[in-house]
Amino acid sequence: MLQGVVVVTDNGGVEQHAVLIGRPQPVREGGRLGSLDALRGFIMIVMALDHVSFMVGRFHSGEMWAGLWTRYSSPIAFLTRLVTHLCAPGFFFLMGVGISLMAESRRQQGWSNGRVSGFLLARGLLLVLVSFFLELPAWLIGLLSSRVEPLTGPDSIIPGEGPPMMVFTVLVGLGLSMVLSAAFIRFRAAVWAALAVAALLATALLTPGPENISTAYSFFTGLLLIPGINHHIWVQYPVIPWFGIAALGVLFGRWIVHDRRAALGSAPWLGLAGLAAAIALRVYGGFGNIRLPRDGSWIEFLNFIKYPPALVFTLFMLGTNLLLLAGLERMPAWLAPFGRVLRVFGQAPLAFYLAHLWLFALVGAAGFRDGAGYLAVYIVWLVGLCPLYLVTRRYRDFKQSKPIDSYWRLF
Repeated sequence: MLQGVVVVTDNGGVEQHAVLIGRPQPVREGGRLGSLDALRGFIMIVMALDHVSFMVGRFHSGEMWAGLWTRYSSPIAFLTRLVTHLCAPGFFFLMGVGISLMAESRRQQGWSNGRVSGFLLARGLLLVLVSFFLELPAWLIGLLSSRVEPLTGPDSIIPGEGPPMMVFTVLVGLGLSMVLSAAFIRFRAAVWAALAVAALLATALLTPGPENISTAYSFFTGLLLIPGINHHIWVQYPVIPWFGIAALGVLFGRWIVHDRRAALGSAPWLGLAGLAAAIALRVYGGFGNIRLPRDGSWIEFLNFIKYPPALVFTLFMLGTNLLLLAGLERMPAWLAPFGRVLRVFGQAPLAFYLAHLWLFALVGAAGFRDGAGYLAVYIVWLVGLCPLYLVTRRYRDFKQSKPIDSYWRLF
C-alpha cells in the first residue's frame, strides 16, 4: 500500500515520502523551509543596518522603560530604527520555531527527550560564552573608537547605577531562553502556551513606570524582567519577556510539524491580527504600552518601548514578521534570486552576526571615528553585505558538511 507521510528533516525542512511496505521512498524533497531561512536572512541584514548606525554613524536609538527614549528629528532617522525593531522579536520567535523542528527531527532519528534537552542546554550555554568572548570585544571596539560625545539629558539616561562593567547582550538572552527551553521541551503545547501568556502578561503588568527610574533593583530582577544597569551589569534582554516570544515560536514550530500548510497559510491572518491588536492597545493607552506617546505625531505613536518589549511592541513586530513570512512563502519566481541570497544569510545566522560585528567595528574604528550621516551609513551597509555574503555562504557550506550533533552547526 502506498501512503504519503510528512517527515521533518534534521535541517529544519520538510520532506514528503511515499511509504511502500514500510520502506520510505522519496517523492518530493522540500529540503529546508525556504521561507523561514529567508525571513531569518532578511532579519540579519536589517539588523546589520542598525549596527552600522552605531559603529559608523555613531548614533543609536534607545527605548527603555525609563530614562533613555529617543526623540526623532526626521522621518529617515525614525524609519531606519523602526524597521530594525523587527530583528530581536524575529530572532527569538524563529529560534523557538527552530527548537521545535530540531527536536522533532532528532526524535525521528531515535533521540530521547533527555538527549534533546541536553543538546539544547549545551547550545544555550555556548551562546552565552560566545557573547562574552567573541561578541563583546567587537562592541567594545565600536564603542571605544568613537570620538562623538554621548547625548545627555533625561531622555538619554540608562536606568540603574554606575557604569557597566559587563553587558548581557541579545546572545545572552537567546542562550538563556534556549536553556529554559531545554527544561520544557518535553512538555505539551498547552504548557508552552501557558508559559508564553504568563511571560507576556508578567512583562505588561510588572514592568515599573518611568517614575521608578531611581529605584535600585536586584541583579536577578534585572536578569529576569527589568533591563538596566544593576551591580555594574547592563542587562539588555531580560529572560522572562524574551523567552515568552521564543515560546510563541515553539508553538508555531509545532504547528508546522503537525500541518505545515495550515500553519504557514495562517501566518498572514495571525500577522494582521497582531498588528490590529497592537494598534488598538496603542490607541486605548495604558495596559501594554509601558510608556505612552509624548505627543500626537505618527512617529511617537509608533515609537514603542523595546527594553523590555512592551506588549504593543511585541504584537506589532511579531505581526509584521508573520506577514513577511507569508510574503516570502509566496515569493514570485522573478524574485527567486533575491530569495536565494536571503536564505544564505539565514542558514548561518550566528556566523553572519559575529562577522558583521567585527567588520563594521573595524571599519568604524578605521575611518568613522567622528561619525557619518545617513547616506554614508547606508552605503557602508550595502557594500559590507557583499563580503559578508561570501563569508556566510562559505561557512554555511562548511557547517552543513559536519555531523548533525556538531557544535559547528550552531554558528
